[in-house]
Amino acid sequence: MRRAVLVTHYYPAHGGGVERVAEQLAHRIARDEGFSITWCASDSDPPPILPGVHCVPMRALNLIERMSGFPYPLWTPHALQRLARLVREADAVHVHDGIYAGSLAAAALARRFGRRLVVTQHIADVPLKIPLQWILASANRLAARQVLAHADAVAFISPAVQRYFEDLSGALPQYHYVANGVDVDIFQPAGDGRTPAERREVLGFDPSRPLLLFVGRFVPKKRLPIVRAIAAMRPDWQWCVVGHGVERPRDWRLPNVTVLEPMPQTDLAALYRAADLLVLPSEGEGFPLVVQEAMACGLPACITDAVAAGSTVPPALRTPLPSAVLRAPEAGAQAIADWLALANSVRLAQRAACVAFAAREWSWDRSARRHAEWLRGDAA
Repeated sequence: MRRAVLVTHYYPAHGGGVERVAEQLAHRIARDEGFSITWCASDSDPPPILPGVHCVPMRALNLIERMSGFPYPLWTPHALQRLARLVREADAVHVHDGIYAGSLAAAALARRFGRRLVVTQHIADVPLKIPLQWILASANRLAARQVLAHADAVAFISPAVQRYFEDLSGALPQYHYVANGVDVDIFQPAGDGRTPAERREVLGFDPSRPLLLFVGRFVPKKRLPIVRAIAAMRPDWQWCVVGHGVERPRDWRLPNVTVLEPMPQTDLAALYRAADLLVLPSEGEGFPLVVQEAMACGLPACITDAVAAGSTVPPALRTPLPSAVLRAPEAGAQAIADWLALANSVRLAQRAACVAFAAREWSWDRSARRHAEWLRGDAA
């Protein structure tokens, strides 16, 4: 059995999309592709339990995230020594995002010991406060670019992220676009004939009012103040905001906003089926997994052009959130109002088209198979 070391900055319990992608791929690569996986991530959160995956929490300092909201744990020297032993004993190394300290160390160790290196790259440039914005841009140019350029294969989860790094280093032959998948056993239409309004009532929401949904970490790049402004502007709409982080939407004290902690995926799927629209005004992301999950359940997404650029989703299957929304939230409110004003038959047709597109384009098994081929060295 082949042995691979998997490196992420956190485990999935931290609530980020990168870790959830890593979990899905690790589960399938261990189950279907003949790999024993050792997963190294910061000890900030409890590790998952997955067959064929052995988790090794790494002692880490998480001060940067606590102070700035940017997730960048720093592993201790002892943790890096453990990582070196694990990489030396492995056949291949798989890192998620080349910018993190653990990823940089794992990539350097893979080169030192002659192990295959596969990188799954999720993010490129992220809008942050100065000077963090400058630091991130410099890190991408000086560090992450080198990791990707020397990897045996790089899977970009977004065409936009791939273009960003191609602008830095050129279009290298080991660069590939590989879309994330969706767990269709969980994220799918219920098929019991109930309307979203009926589902809202079951979940405790007002069935007569539109329900708008935000799902994600409460951090600056998600642009939660825009959600707050629109919610205050339109008290006739109800919102459900799901996540956690340094920002605190509970402090908004808006009666039409319900704030929930991260929840099991089955419960999240029920929310997708009950909502009218997923609203995500964020920037600086690859392509958020929540958009794919929502669409697989039949929930259309209202997203910025920056988010849409991270996918191949056709314009007809999404509601554009104008770039002007960053300066004038009323532009976002108007985009949502225009979608809600569409005939019910048009909205139902869009829901069905979202489900069909997700089933056709997004497969975890296909993504895991390609990663495993690179880890084995079977494919260029």
